[in-house]
Amino acid sequence: MLYTFLVATGNQTLSKLPRIRTVSAVADTEAQARAQLTGLPLVFVSRNAAKAGA
Repeated sequence: MLYTFLVATGNQTLSKLPRIRTVSAVADTEAQARAQLTGLPLVFVSRNAAKAGA
């Protein structure tokens, strides 16, 4: 699965973010994806099936 997260700190609204930054990770679970991105303040955005060979 491909997990996408918004990088944001605290309780900011989307309109208050100075930049919209997203990061993605391929993993079996959301917890595994978050573990790959340790140290980043993450807000879950989406989960999609990862396509083989893409």
